[in-house]
Amino acid sequence: MKGWVTVVTGGGTGLGLIAARALAANGAKVYITGRRKEVLDKSASIHGSPDSLGSSEGAIIPIEMDVTSKESIQKVVEIVEREAGYVNVLVNNAGIGTGRAAAAASDGPEIYGRAMFAESIDDDFQKAYLSNCTQVYFVTAAFMPLLARAKSSPAQVPGNVINIASISGFTKWSQNSQYSYNSSKAAVIHLTRMLACELSHENIQIRVNAIAPGYFPTELTTNSLDPQNQSPWPLDAFQKEMKRVGAKASRPGTDEEFASAILNLSVNGYIWGHVMVVDGGLLLRHPSSV
Repeated sequence: MKGWVTVVTGGGTGLGLIAARALAANGAKVYITGRRKEVLDKSASIHGSPDSLGSSEGAIIPIEMDVTSKESIQKVVEIVEREAGYVNVLVNNAGIGTGRAAAAASDGPEIYGRAMFAESIDDDFQKAYLSNCTQVYFVTAAFMPLLARAKSSPAQVPGNVINIASISGFTKWSQNSQYSYNSSKAAVIHLTRMLACELSHENIQIRVNAIAPGYFPTELTTNSLDPQNQSPWPLDAFQKEMKRVGAKASRPGTDEEFASAILNLSVNGYIWGHVMVVDGGLLLRHPSSV
């Protein structure tokens, strides 16, 4: 991927950092964005160093960006346009976890109904949709001209958008009443399919796909960061969490397993409009649309 230019939102930690490392290790110039400048700078310094990337000629470049702000998005587009002139791959990874109803269906209609109604419209549902789905639409729209120029870049292949959805967008299981997050990720999946259809137009020719990950070691799932801005998930801690939430998963996914999915969708020009589930078979053991 030497000569490729890529942008990864939410690239300072978690799945975004895994994607950035994979792309840079294969020679791409990777712009990582996020709201926490110090986290971005640290990740770029550690994982974008010559010792880390070796002779790949890749690079990891941090740029502060709030994906929920049009002004912030446009500033970054202008920086990338000025410095690179095109984008081969845009990974829409940024997102947040939100709250859940503090009860279960087994508690009965009165208790469960009150718990659901007590959730915040703004802090739970609106924020989940804005941060997990709405921003994917606007970030993709802002970068579309640069993605269209990818056909004239050294790679001479269509630009490519990879949206990071979740198995939460497929499962009918609410994951312990996590309605706001799960429905926002379902919206990302359908948005991916609509964008894939529209942007395949002969006047645009941009590929759009998505990945729906299962449980991976990230800041979101472990609520922790180590000195490398990574989030190891020891097997005993993982199994304890799976027991708590009732998930039928034997282990978390590895960095390499997610990275291989990113690289596949990045370079396989014959995949258009696909949502790739990478979950260790979890959805086969839970009620879902998969």
